[in-house]
Amino acid sequence: MIYSIRKRLLLLLLSLIGSVWLVITWQVYVDTQHEVEELFDANLAQNAKVLFAFIQYEMAEEYREIELEEHLSGHRYEHKLAFLIRASDGKILMRSAPLFPLFSSNSYHDYQDGVHLWRVFTLQTERFLIQTGECYAIRNELIGEIMSSTLGSLLIGLPLLAILIWISVGNSFKPLQQIANEITAKNPNQLQALQIHKIPLEIKALIDALNHLFMRLSQAFENERRFTADAAHELRTPLAGLKIQAQVALRSTDAQQLQQALQQINTSVDRATHLISQLLTLARMDTTQKMPSTSVNMFVLLRQLIMDLTPQALDKNLDLGLEQTANHDIVIGNQEHLYLLYRNLLDNAIRYTPQDGQITVNLKNLHPEKLTITILDSGNGIPPEQQQQIFKRFYRGEHQNILGSGLGLSIVQRVAELYHIEIKVENMEKGLCVTTHFACIEF
Repeated sequence: MIYSIRKRLLLLLLSLIGSVWLVITWQVYVDTQHEVEELFDANLAQNAKVLFAFIQYEMAEEYREIELEEHLSGHRYEHKLAFLIRASDGKILMRSAPLFPLFSSNSYHDYQDGVHLWRVFTLQTERFLIQTGECYAIRNELIGEIMSSTLGSLLIGLPLLAILIWISVGNSFKPLQQIANEITAKNPNQLQALQIHKIPLEIKALIDALNHLFMRLSQAFENERRFTADAAHELRTPLAGLKIQAQVALRSTDAQQLQQALQQINTSVDRATHLISQLLTLARMDTTQKMPSTSVNMFVLLRQLIMDLTPQALDKNLDLGLEQTANHDIVIGNQEHLYLLYRNLLDNAIRYTPQDGQITVNLKNLHPEKLTITILDSGNGIPPEQQQQIFKRFYRGEHQNILGSGLGLSIVQRVAELYHIEIKVENMEKGLCVTTHFACIEF
């Protein structure tokens, strides 16, 4: 399901703001109603006191009824305001309808006259009873005016706020559009990291993930190109040799010469087969990350490996042995990869150790949290100036006449990189020692 974050964010913000505004509006209405009630009640009491002061002066000597001239025009609220003055004997001295009933002194009461609902305040003295009244319609109209003004502002402000949020969210999403444009503009040969200035913190993780993906894709494409180039380069030589030997065999009339040519063809096929196998292995190692890791007993793995390589060692009458002085030989890794690493190391040792030589594999704990495995042979070693180059692909040094592809140690290095295995090569007094250190021991 595809949805717009921009629209979703807009609806969410407007819903939240609208909800908050409704709560605030209700609170404003309640507070306004309360304050209007307080204000108008205070005004009724004040008017009653003013009337009391007036009648004390006007009627100082005798009571007399005063009639109001109803034809005089006043304010539109005038007919919704009323007062009534009675003498102590109950005689009405002055009033503007309606006729309010008697209520207790200094109190507020509501009175319905059949048409309007009145709010009445009663003030009683020794000589007079004064009542001032006000129609609730005045209060409700004032509250309505205040609320309509408030709601009008809110209703006008909400669309404006929506537009501002829409524009602001759109501007905030511009980096995403910029990323999309840059990715769209890329072609398969351009996998450089995205360079975007002023990256928002919220999408920095996305940029980092994309750049990491581009880096991995670039490495994968580079490995593929390198594999193709290496395979084409290295297969050219054995294939050319095969063709030459086949031509020799076809033209040969001597049985011995024919036998030699066929033997060379067989050797060239073995060399090509080994090369292709190593190339495919290295290609898989280049394109894969760590495979699922498990607990691997290195003593059991190396014992099985030595059993597998014993026939090859016996062909040269080599003494191939395994020693263990380690208390902890369980590591975390992939058994297939680790087997491949030590198979290539031992295969190299067997190939380059002279006839009747010796190869010893030893497991030991030089450090409580590390497993060290050494492979010591009685060969001629490697010149110091070549030790940094032996892990390069197709590098064979001075051993061009020995069957091999020059890829074994490249595979060893790749496995070591995957599992953080430290490899050290050094010449001993007689022979070569390859040391591997594991840091991932399981107790």
